[in-house]
Amino acid sequence: MGLGAVALGAMALGSGVSAVGAVESGQAQAASANYMAQVATNNAAIERQNAQLAIEQGQVAQQNQQLQTGQKMGGILAQQAASGVAPNTGSALDVRASTAEMGALDELTIRYNSQMASRNALIGAESYQAQAGLYSAQAGWDTTAGYFGMGSSLLGGASSVSNRWLQYNLQGVFGSSSNPAGPEGLMG
Repeated sequence: MGLGAVALGAMALGSGVSAVGAVESGQAQAASANYMAQVATNNAAIERQNAQLAIEQGQVAQQNQQLQTGQKMGGILAQQAASGVAPNTGSALDVRASTAEMGALDELTIRYNSQMASRNALIGAESYQAQAGLYSAQAGWDTTAGYFGMGSSLLGGASSVSNRWLQYNLQGVFGSSSNPAGPEGLMG
């Protein structure tokens, strides 16, 4: 086997190695993107759990506020009755009504805040889910790019090998030129 054949073989081997490297690079990038997609999916699930937890915490806080308001109203009623004031008329009644209204307002504020926290968590979940979709798409693109890189490496390598073979053949490296007219014979 001559030096020209060895050179051509080395070029072909190099093209093959380059093609394999392109595929492996694409697969590694795809694996990374798939991992990131899974992380984003997990984060979305956590945010959905956070949304549910915010609602549940709000319900508990609202119940606690109802209990506190009830205790406050009972204390006011007991003080009014103990002081000799008629508890069910006039300003005594107005004080308890005002206390009930403030307690109801506090409950509504607690409910609103828990709903907003839940809404924000759900928005975060949607954002993470969108990220997961983008990462999944990126994984597909990376895999495809790896195969395109392989094809490009193989075609480029084949082109280089064929150009080199033609050059060596015209120079007579393989023993005798298959084109006795020389390089000029190719033109006309």
